[in-house]
Amino acid sequence: MYTAHFGLNAAPFSITPDPHYFYSSTGHSEALAHLIYGVNEGPGFILLTGEVGTGKTTLCRSLIEQLPHNFDVALLLNPCLSPIELLASLFDELRISYSLEQYQHKDFIDKLTSYLLTADRVGHRTVFIIDEAQNLSAEALEQIRLLTNLETGDHKLLQIILVGQPELNKLLKGNNLRQLSQRITARYHILPLSAKDTKAYINHRLAISGLVSRSLFSDSALKLIYRYSAGVPRLINILCDRALLGGYVNNKNQINAEIIRQAIEEISGKAIRIFNPKIYLFISVLVLSSFIIWLLKPTLDFSNQELSTVSSSEPIVSPILPTAIDNKPVSNLEYLLNVTSTETAFRTLFKLWGADYLELAGEKACERAAKQGLACYLKIGTWDDLRYLNRPAIIELVTSEGMQYHIVVKHLQDNIASLAVADRNFEIPINKINKLWLGQFLILWKPPMLPMPVLKVGITHKAVRWIRKQLNIKSRSTFFNYSLRRKVIAFQAEHNLKADGVIGEQTLLALQALKGEPLLR
Repeated sequence: MYTAHFGLNAAPFSITPDPHYFYSSTGHSEALAHLIYGVNEGPGFILLTGEVGTGKTTLCRSLIEQLPHNFDVALLLNPCLSPIELLASLFDELRISYSLEQYQHKDFIDKLTSYLLTADRVGHRTVFIIDEAQNLSAEALEQIRLLTNLETGDHKLLQIILVGQPELNKLLKGNNLRQLSQRITARYHILPLSAKDTKAYINHRLAISGLVSRSLFSDSALKLIYRYSAGVPRLINILCDRALLGGYVNNKNQINAEIIRQAIEEISGKAIRIFNPKIYLFISVLVLSSFIIWLLKPTLDFSNQELSTVSSSEPIVSPILPTAIDNKPVSNLEYLLNVTSTETAFRTLFKLWGADYLELAGEKACERAAKQGLACYLKIGTWDDLRYLNRPAIIELVTSEGMQYHIVVKHLQDNIASLAVADRNFEIPINKINKLWLGQFLILWKPPMLPMPVLKVGITHKAVRWIRKQLNIKSRSTFFNYSLRRKVIAFQAEHNLKADGVIGEQTLLALQALKGEPLLR
């Protein structure tokens, strides 16, 4: 209705997940890179999570568009199905004939195995993407896990991507799904857009819809959009679409804050209060007064404490950490869990890398790590995986009551792990840790640059120079030639990696583990 009025050739803010409008913010670009890499390299599940409306489905459709022609993709949008219905939906997507009345569970599996083996022989790879996966039943999730058992001698026949809301993470942490959780080899959580990205996102969609050389939304309107939507793309689309309709009805050529405010009221059904300088001044004075009282409060509390200490004959007892004796294990793991926390673990891990966790900006730990040129690597694995990566790690321990704790493994020697808590080390036998550890760990590592590149023959990239240095090749060339590819393949084969000459996250991790501090062993 409003497209002609604003000189557009299409409605730019439809909530349909159209990959043509995909906006490649930093977070969405990294998520897409994780998906592409996982599909090409990962042997297990890929997990993509994000809040409602953050663009997960659009991301999946963008992935499908970027996959080569030899990838067969099955996209399931409604996972509220029984195991048999799930298999039938997979058959529908892959265009495999079946009879729901005559087929038993075994018939589905046998026919799917035959199909996947045939596809593999002709060079086709099959990807199964399950959207809204938080709605899957426990039985359906178990069926999905069993599908990963379809494999040849050296690789999986079916790559599965689970896409869902944050509740999916909680679901997968249940003891009944621990086998499935352990098979997840790549995870990414999409965050809402920043204020800067929100503006760029709006202008991006307008440009694709045909808007040229003018700003359709005023700066004050863009700020109000971000404040209301909190950077969630779906809310941005709904609000902008309603605002453009309001601008058309009122014959406006630019969308201002007043139109946005009216659109918010229409969408939410609530009136938006207009800024009042007098009220703002009153609130400012109130907040300032409270802050001054808060500053004085510690002094007052300290005086009261002094008086109570004088009048009391009982000593003040502080919690004491168990003492670690050199080269002798400390067996009280449960007590250590009571004196650690997730933040303590991250502060300890960052300190090992020479970084101050508290001084770095960012809501998430991995955002803070990126400020120091560090990357997070989250994996479900074993002690052998930790030894191979050779970096200190935060492990997640889960008690029988379902309580989760995070603690740093600083060193690993034979069957003894050195756990770091409050700047002190405690040696614990790994067989005691195994009773609480499901295999989930996170390490920090230093890639040549962020975001991490994928390097192969024919690419010119400054990270290639870093690769040559790690492989002790005396050349500062940034061109990835066939000579370097042969060296990379030899390195990958030596370290039990896929020897294809393509440098992705796994190969970069292996190269980085050769040198530098800190080391796990």
